[in-house]
Amino acid sequence: MFFSLSIGVGGSKSGTGKTLFIESFIKILKKQFPTQINIIAVKYTKTSLYSSIIKEPSIIETEGKDTSRIKKAGADYVYLVKATENDLPEIAERLKKEFLDHIYQNDKKRVVFIIEGNSLVRIMQPDVIIFLKGQNDEHIKPSGKAILEIADIVIEGKYSMEEVMEEIETIQQRKLIEKLLKERSNSGKITCAEARKIAEEIGVPYIEVGRAANELNIKIRKCELGCF
Repeated sequence: MFFSLSIGVGGSKSGTGKTLFIESFIKILKKQFPTQINIIAVKYTKTSLYSSIIKEPSIIETEGKDTSRIKKAGADYVYLVKATENDLPEIAERLKKEFLDHIYQNDKKRVVFIIEGNSLVRIMQPDVIIFLKGQNDEHIKPSGKAILEIADIVIEGKYSMEEVMEEIETIQQRKLIEKLLKERSNSGKITCAEARKIAEEIGVPYIEVGRAANELNIKIRKCELGCF
């Protein structure tokens, strides 16, 4: 994963294994990229009276808490967000600023952001959204239904973390290709040289950019080399 990445993790209800999934995800990332990445994780809890972003180690590392498990798994920074539904948009903006600060401060490393909590995931719209659905789960809480509708990956029952990692990378690449095509095209057209540049920047075959351009109805012009 060459580019910085944001992951959202939601679930149908409490106890579906969201924190366990995040622990496993972090451990694999740290094993694969021990010095190349920083991991920032956010745990969201809904409150009815007040809102805050907590970073104090004495609270984050409280034994037995999810934030402590995430920190022990290898996250470099862990935030605990407690917020009312009404305050979430403001909290999300503050978190985005914190994320940008991490990117600027760690310009020699890639940053992976992990967001846990349905409502916060919905508002922050991370690159890849993962939804954990309990087996034979007929009842899904309203906040979970909203995430299920936009999830890129839905996990139910046993899963292979390696396969999930591959799927995350594929989705990230596809979305990044689409984003760059939209940004660099003009009136539904893009030059062959610019399309090739996108493929080379991301590290994917030219045909992947061509396929995405077709799906977006973006025409690749002046293609003399037959790359697409």
